[in-house]
Amino acid sequence: MSRWDWYQSTVMVACPQDSGLVDVLLKAWEFTDWAPGKNLNGYTNGGVIKRGDRILCHLCWGGQAGVNCKTTSDESPVLAQALRDFGKPHLPTRVDSCVDWQEEGLFDSLSAALIQFAQDNRLAINQQGDWVRGEARTLYLGSKDSPVRLVMYEKGYEQGGDAPKDWVRLEVRVRPKREHRSAVAMWDAEHAFCAAWVPDALQCLGWDHLSKRSVGTVWKRSDAERARYALLKQYGAIMAQWASEVGSWDAFGPAVESALGNIAKSASPSPAQVEEPIPVT
Repeated sequence: MSRWDWYQSTVMVACPQDSGLVDVLLKAWEFTDWAPGKNLNGYTNGGVIKRGDRILCHLCWGGQAGVNCKTTSDESPVLAQALRDFGKPHLPTRVDSCVDWQEEGLFDSLSAALIQFAQDNRLAINQQGDWVRGEARTLYLGSKDSPVRLVMYEKGYEQGGDAPKDWVRLEVRVRPKREHRSAVAMWDAEHAFCAAWVPDALQCLGWDHLSKRSVGTVWKRSDAERARYALLKQYGAIMAQWASEVGSWDAFGPAVESALGNIAKSASPSPAQVEEPIPVT
């Protein structure tokens, strides 16, 4: 079951207090207070929702449009729901969704499949941690500057202590382009796993139910995929007619194999065609 693990969004109001946003957030997190906080990312004002010394949500506003709200970890689903309850337009600038497993050997098998996918599709690969000993490993697919990045890591090692070492977390980190943010605001956590090329990468999990959603990135086909696409676009109708002539698509493969074999034979010179070397006298 996936859930939000980072939720950051700009709410299109001028002031968090005057608009009622703070009241909604205080209601979402019980037994909390509103307090001044740091102004970040070019904003002129900052405030926090806190419970005791623990900051649950950070808000920044002024100097730029809207109020930027950010939460991480277990508080992220709370903010996502609170912003929907608030009812004013909000535009997510970063959302992370995660799913956890605890299974021995899962990281090895899944990382191998994801690395192969990235190599086949020319996606950036970044491996951190001790991959020789198999400890505290993290795998990144996609550029850190891309709207979509897939991250898998050994969560048990990150947590330390008595956390199980076979605890694996898979995250999708989405930074949607401006024109896609209003659509992402309507997403549930599982929709992040539908972003751009992610559904194709997760075929190795048997997740064949995912429908792609655009976030402003273009996934480039590999050279082999582009070549096959061009082949089918130009000769697809001829191939379909051929399959019909031989009776089925199942029979089409052997027919093509036979035809390619005949072409290879005709292209090879016969012994009679091979010229004898001229002796040197």
